[in-house]
Amino acid sequence: MTRVMKALVLEGRGRLRLAEVPLPEPRSGEALVRVRACGICGSDLPRIFGDIAYFYPLIPGHEFSGEVVAVGGREDERWVGERVVVYPLLPCRKCPYCEMGWYELCEDYGYLGSRQNGAFAEYVVAPVANLLPLPGNLSFEEGALTEPAAVAFHAVRRVGEVMGESAAVFGLGPVGLLLGMWLKLAGVRRLIGYDVDEHKFALARNLGFDVTLFPSFFPAEPEGIDLVVEASGSARALVDALKLVRKKGKVLLLGNQEKELTLQPADFGHILRKELTVFGSWNSSFTFLDSDWKKVLDLAAGRRVSFAPLISHRIRLEEAPAFLSGMRERRLSYVKVVLIP
Repeated sequence: MTRVMKALVLEGRGRLRLAEVPLPEPRSGEALVRVRACGICGSDLPRIFGDIAYFYPLIPGHEFSGEVVAVGGREDERWVGERVVVYPLLPCRKCPYCEMGWYELCEDYGYLGSRQNGAFAEYVVAPVANLLPLPGNLSFEEGALTEPAAVAFHAVRRVGEVMGESAAVFGLGPVGLLLGMWLKLAGVRRLIGYDVDEHKFALARNLGFDVTLFPSFFPAEPEGIDLVVEASGSARALVDALKLVRKKGKVLLLGNQEKELTLQPADFGHILRKELTVFGSWNSSFTFLDSDWKKVLDLAAGRRVSFAPLISHRIRLEEAPAFLSGMRERRLSYVKVVLIP
């Protein structure tokens, strides 16, 4: 095996280049994974072009699948040759939340692609404990979408029973679309999608949304919507969600607010006067018995859902710097972009 690999290295703010770097070596309890597909997450753009990288140089990338080519200990040799997906959050396994199995709430976690090198590369090292077998009837590209699919699945599980309810989703990016797919599978009777980009509407309807609208237009539903999801990270969408939801309804907050947010008294008044239940959702669960990831893979392998329609672009490592610049500058129309190292 070659002792170097190609990787996209973030050397400073906005300075991403393809380079040859030393091949990482797995220690005991770790696996060396040959990356077969890696999704570009919305959080990768501010990490690459903004000020949120924890260190430089950094190899980004946390939504990926691949093959195990080596392990650091004989006890893990059964994994060699296995097709896998990888949970990118690295829990400390010592804090009170890890002891409860709530690894997504770990107080001292690491993270592939942000707090340590990730999968915008030909190979990546990951803990064996974070591996899950990729079902044989799922492609590596579908496997790379397991992470955002699990984030959306976790969010839907947070709100509980939705059978027969109406729901609206603000933000028809990959996570918003995946949320819609899970809501429909959970029995939502009417699903509305909101976005400022009309190009996303056709795909959303193909994936199960009943209605797609610009945020400025609210449907004529006098009793309001049972569940409203804010998945865009827009402050305006958050305020609109509070207006749209019915009295005693549910609001699910999933989009990261990247700018300072101020709620006016009238906006906050919706929460009080409507007696709303507001849920926050963060990441996904990876416990042994109640794993979002296992459920997502089972449902995808059983063809209850398909992630493939979300993939709009497949690019090589050498194409990524220019493509990411186009994504940041909004010169490209895309849904989910997957790197094929």
